[in-house]
Amino acid sequence: MVSRRSLLGVLGAGLAAPALAYAEGMSLPAVTPKARKARRVTKALATQPTDKAALEKAVASVPPMEGHEPVAVSGVHVEPAPAVSPDEALGRLKHGNAIFARGGASLVLPSAARISELAGGQRPFAVVVGCSDSRTAPELIFDCNLGELFIVRVAGSTVGAEGLGSILYAVEHLGAPLVVVLGHTKCGAVGAAVDVATKHAHLHGALQDMVLPILPAVFDADAEHPADLQDAAIRRNARNIANRLKVADGTLAERVAQGRLKIVSACYDLATAQVKFDV
Repeated sequence: MVSRRSLLGVLGAGLAAPALAYAEGMSLPAVTPKARKARRVTKALATQPTDKAALEKAVASVPPMEGHEPVAVSGVHVEPAPAVSPDEALGRLKHGNAIFARGGASLVLPSAARISELAGGQRPFAVVVGCSDSRTAPELIFDCNLGELFIVRVAGSTVGAEGLGSILYAVEHLGAPLVVVLGHTKCGAVGAAVDVATKHAHLHGALQDMVLPILPAVFDADAEHPADLQDAAIRRNARNIANRLKVADGTLAERVAQGRLKIVSACYDLATAQVKFDV
């Protein structure tokens, strides 16, 4: 087993410093110029009185995110009230998974009326950060339908700058009261990270970038000397990501502290179809 710092240093060669820092769990990658511009405009709108024409010009200079309708300038930002509490949202996911695990999941497609309704806006009751694995579709696992879950998926269930922005959008603009970081048994991305850490496996290009954020979880899990390192690293990776999300952004941290938002980790068992939540 090579040292944590030396291995990350080798893998990080040629990568941007922020990416390596994020893999160590210290900070997220630097924001893009467009994101910085949006933040400056948002701050100006909140702190500097000006006329309506100037406000409209400033807002128009920042393109809205896909699916987010531009709001009328009134001088007051009204956040959407959550449809359910964090605990109620978590209960809905647990109930839905219990239905799925016993083979009673609903496969009814949304009606034309429901599709038309969703075209006017979305109000997901939870955000699920999941793996790209084809066997782990959150809508099926939690017996949910179109418009109920806001999904962020990448191999290994990791979260980069774009993923964090997606989560923040769902929480701040759509009112989602719950974020679940969902790992799963036999995760190939985590298995690849284990091979890099223990067998000096070589991955090329973007595959190397994919496992870099997972390596800290492998080192953390290995320190506990588990019988199954891959399984332990899968669960540790989900917990590490959930813990980092709680402090990755001021809005998320504030809402967690106020009890308006829960961020939890969980693991889906491919063999039993059951999700075990770390709560």
